[in-house]
Formats: sequence, structure tokens, C-alpha cells
Amino acid sequence: MDSSAVPRPSDPAPHTPGAVRRRTLMTTAAWSVPAVTMSVATPAFAASATRVLSLSSQNDQLPAAGGAQVSATLVDANGSPIVGQAVSFSGSSTATFTPATATTNAGGVATTTVDLNDTWATPGSATTITASTVGLTQSKAFTVLGANVLAFGRGYSSTPTQAELVFPSPVAQISGGSTDSAVFAAALLENGTVWTKGSNSQGQLGDGTTTDRATWAQVPGLSGVTQIVVGDQSVAALRSDGTVMRWGSDPYDTTSSPKQQAGLSGVIRIARSNTAGFAVLGDGSVKVWGSNQNHVAGTGEPSSSWPGTTPRQVGGLTSGVADVVGGLYSGYARMTDGTVRAWGWNAFGQLGDGTTTERETDVLVNSLTGSATQVVTQAVNLIVLRSDGSVLSCGWNDADGEMGNGTTSPSANPSLVAVSSLTSGVSAITALNSSGFALLSDGSVRGWGWNAYGQLGDGTTTSQLTPKAISLPAGRTVARLAESSQSSYTMFLVTTTS
Repeated sequence: MDSSAVPRPSDPAPHTPGAVRRRTLMTTAAWSVPAVTMSVATPAFAASATRVLSLSSQNDQLPAAGGAQVSATLVDANGSPIVGQAVSFSGSSTATFTPATATTNAGGVATTTVDLNDTWATPGSATTITASTVGLTQSKAFTVLGANVLAFGRGYSSTPTQAELVFPSPVAQISGGSTDSAVFAAALLENGTVWTKGSNSQGQLGDGTTTDRATWAQVPGLSGVTQIVVGDQSVAALRSDGTVMRWGSDPYDTTSSPKQQAGLSGVIRIARSNTAGFAVLGDGSVKVWGSNQNHVAGTGEPSSSWPGTTPRQVGGLTSGVADVVGGLYSGYARMTDGTVRAWGWNAFGQLGDGTTTERETDVLVNSLTGSATQVVTQAVNLIVLRSDGSVLSCGWNDADGEMGNGTTSPSANPSLVAVSSLTSGVSAITALNSSGFALLSDGSVRGWGWNAYGQLGDGTTTSQLTPKAISLPAGRTVARLAESSQSSYTMFLVTTTS
């Protein structure tokens, strides 16, 4: 086995996108931070008997930090511009204006560049700008564009830094997806919209094109979303009405715009493996669509059988499922009684049933005794959070320390073992391709495993055999970890908002 790559089945399905190799380091997929440009929008205005003063910016929005243009327009009662009039600008205590006083031009417009200097302002909050001229004052509230997100790893640096200040609402969930040559990300905002950026060869940005984009933008025509999951080159979104939208790469139906998944309603949770999608219904059953490579579908049919675009029942999971997650070619269901069931590829013991036998249908994960509260997956590892705040893992391990227990010998680990130092106090877990993370009840975050892109956030690219604390910017409190993504090399932390 080539120890320089995440172990994968030797014969991928013909419809499966190119295999994900985690050791091929790409430096060309870094994302640039967009400049914010401003133009005149529909203004608010104040009027006297002879003059009208109005304020505007692009879309009535301003970034939390960084220069952006605000214009004050002064006209007479007939709408004709008043030229050569001084207009003064003011705002919050942290805001600066360059210039603080400007003179109206031939169009009656006085322009200033405002910097709110409030980097961690809550996205979607309001900031008030006031313009004053002789005998006339006008104030207007502008929406703040911000980012309650820290990012590190592929496409960012090796230390947690604030994401781009572009979101008009707080980020609720965020996740990344990758192949050797492509990296992208998707974010769900609290207002129910989804935003994407990055590589787009399979339409995974959901904007109706296959053109890469280095800046965040809203997925058109999509709202009311309550959960997102990200695959190698795909995204699925659960909406508040229990329907599922998907876009990007799919073995049977690749699409560059959100498309409703047929045959699903009443869905409460969703998940993605490399080539299959899963949905938990309100009755506690699980449906699957996509491919059945290495029995990832868990339907009990031959591996060569492809469920395709019509959802089918996963094995015996007809009730009692609380959540579902997908590994590379494996699936996992956390049951309402705290047990976990698993199916699919198991060459490295990632199903946690004490064997390395591939499973056509779901089997019980050993050693949990009704204690699992959360389940996540690396590409070929299972990580479980128990009700006592401890963390267990099983599956592949090598010199990068994917298991997090301090060992380095390349081996399969078919039974759950304790992750070092995480024996209590853990409130949430997540995983990237070959890295694991834990959020502790004291607010600290620890990471372990592969770190070639700096995805452990410790300022290095050195893999960690046991969990290591991630240094967070002063004053930042983590509210949520990035959503688990077996293909991602980029880590995100959602922070609390003021």
C-alpha cells in the first residue's frame, strides 16, 4: 500500500469522480479576499423647504472593517443638484471618514470612504451614518457585512484568522470539500441562505456555471435552508419544509444549480459520503441515493448495484435513527438509544465492529452501550463522542496520527479506542479528511492528525499524534465547529456574536 495516500478501494466505480489523494499538496487553490466596491443605491433622504439630502452605499451595506464608499446627494426642490456645498459625515465611535467633510460635485454628490473599524461586528447588524450640511442633517442605518468565522488550512494560513467580511447574516454552519486539484466551501447563514466559493468544475458552487470563483457569493434561488453537507465536489441542503436540494457532482445527475432530490419528503437530517447521499426521515428511517461502491448504500444489494437518483431504504434502518454521517465509502447511523450502526467499506476497521469485513447492510458498532451523542468521520476513520464527554476512534492510523492515541504504526484498528487526553469535558467533535477536532466545555479547541495544509491551526504543518490546543484570537469564543467533511483540508470555527 502506498503510505503516502489515504487508503482507498483499489478499483473505484466508473462513475465516481477522481480519487481524493490527501498527500498531494496543492498551492494554486488559495482563495483571494475580495475588495468591496460601492455604488449608489436607493437612498433615504431628509428634506427642507428647498433642499433634499440623501445617503447611499452599494446595496445599503458596509463591511465591518476596510474602506467602503458612502455618498451624500444634495438636490433642490426641483431635483437639481446643488454644487459646491460642504457635507460632513459622522458615525459610530470606531468609524473613520476620509474625508470627514466633502464638497458636492456637479451631480450634487459628496463622497467619503468610511471604515467602521469593527472587525467582529455581528453580520447583519446595523450601523448608522449621518451626513450634515448647512441647516440639514440626514441619518441612515446600513447593514454590516461581517464574518463570525475563523478559517485555517488549505486556502488559508496555518493559524486561525477571520474569514472574509462579506456575510449579511451570521454564519450558522460551514464546511469545505476538496479533491487533489480543487478546493471549495459552503456556508449556511442564519437567514437560511447558502453561500459558496472556490473550485467549480462540477458545478459545486451552485451558481449555474462551472466557473471557479475566489469570492463568496449567495447560491441563487435558495432559501429556507436548515442544514448543509458537503462532499468532494457536491453540496446538499435540507430545507425547512423537509425537502432536499443538491448540486455538484453526482454519479447519475451532476447539476450546477440547486435541484430538488426526488422521492424525499419529511427529511430531518442529511449526510454525504464520497458518492452517496443519505437522509433521515421523520419516522426515523434512512434513505440513500447515488452509488453503491463498496456497499456504501447499505441496501444489501451487490456492490455493482447503483441506487441512482431514486432513494432506497438503507438496510434495517426503518426506525430509531437520530442522525446519519458518511465516510469515504462507509455510512453510519446514530440511533436514538445511543448505539451506532455502520455499513460499507471496512478494510481498515472503520466500521468499528471488530473486523475488517465489508458490510452490505448495517451492523452494530462495538463498545458503545448506548452512550454515543455524536458521530463524525475522517475518510477512513470513525470518531465518537460519548455522553460522559469522552472521545473514541477506530480505523486507519499511520505516522500522521489519525487515531489521536499517540501511535504511529500503519495499521487497521477495528475496535474503538480512547483518543488521548479526551476522556471528559468534550462537548462537540468534527473531522476533516485525516484530522480530528474536539470542542471542550471550557471553550478550547483541540486537533490531531494530518496537518500538511496547517488545518490543525497550530501555526505549523506538522502532524500531531495526540490532540493539541488551537490558539484562538483574543476575545473569540467558539460556538460551533465546522461540519464534518471526509474530503476537506480546510477547518472553520463559528464564533459567538455580540
